[in-house]
Amino acid sequence: MCLLLLAVPLFAADDYFFKANELYDQGKFKEAVPLYRAAIDEGRYEPFAWFNLGNALVQLDRKQVAMVAYRRTVELLPNFEKAWMLLGDLYYLADSPGDAIAAYNRAIELGVESDHVHFALAECYLKGRDWTLAQKNFERALQLNPDRMDAWYGLAEVYEKLGDYEYAIKTLQNALQMTATAGADVHFTLAYYYRSMDSTRQSLNEMENGLLMDPENVSARRYLAQMYVQNNSPWMAIFTLEEGLRHNKGKGDLNLDLGQIYFNQKRYDEAFECYMKAWLAGSSQGRIGAENVGHVFSNAGDTEKAESLYKRIREKK
Repeated sequence: MCLLLLAVPLFAADDYFFKANELYDQGKFKEAVPLYRAAIDEGRYEPFAWFNLGNALVQLDRKQVAMVAYRRTVELLPNFEKAWMLLGDLYYLADSPGDAIAAYNRAIELGVESDHVHFALAECYLKGRDWTLAQKNFERALQLNPDRMDAWYGLAEVYEKLGDYEYAIKTLQNALQMTATAGADVHFTLAYYYRSMDSTRQSLNEMENGLLMDPENVSARRYLAQMYVQNNSPWMAIFTLEEGLRHNKGKGDLNLDLGQIYFNQKRYDEAFECYMKAWLAGSSQGRIGAENVGHVFSNAGDTEKAESLYKRIREKK
């Protein structure tokens, strides 16, 4: 009994719940927890005290215990839709899609209708490979919030899983027209879908469109350059990489790729300069590339040229 008195300030029984709410509103979640527990023991506001206790525990990142609080809430108030929704969220975060589906569907039965719930439901069905219900809920989420870009991606993924790349592409094209939040990643994903359909030209176009929106995306730029190389267009690969260097991002990687293209074209002097720039920018592979250029001249019997390159490598300049 003494321990309880030390842990919980003395208030009138009715005051525990309201005082806890005041602390919660002030962001004092840890201090609110023992008062919610005291309100639960007092009993008068028990269901709501359980619910608010769950909210406080979520704020304290104690999600497993919060789940217990929300479960107790819906036992006492089976028609409390928000508690079902938040319980679904915790199941979702705990990677328990079956329990999340049950909780979300109960919330919907009780009148909850939000893009948040339908998106989470769709994700759960996607994990369970129920493509039909995943599609249905992604579509409903988009009806409620057309700007929800993750739902557009989710819907496209459903079609991808079904092997229907044409509908996956059409979905993301609709996203580009219907939402202002669509960015460069939409074009990069479209490029992936087109490439999966062996539509190289359209894939290249989408990569270029994406880079127009996000010109500093080094990994996308390198990927596009590699696509040009594979499409026997090394000059376009060179142009793509040199354009990237103008943005002062990823100089090591971009120069390394340039060096490799020049090396394959036997433009060894240009390859050496790019490899050295890559090395000076922090890419250890740049030194290996530069040494390989030196080896080419050495193996060809041009020892004077080879030694001049080795000297630069030793001096790192």
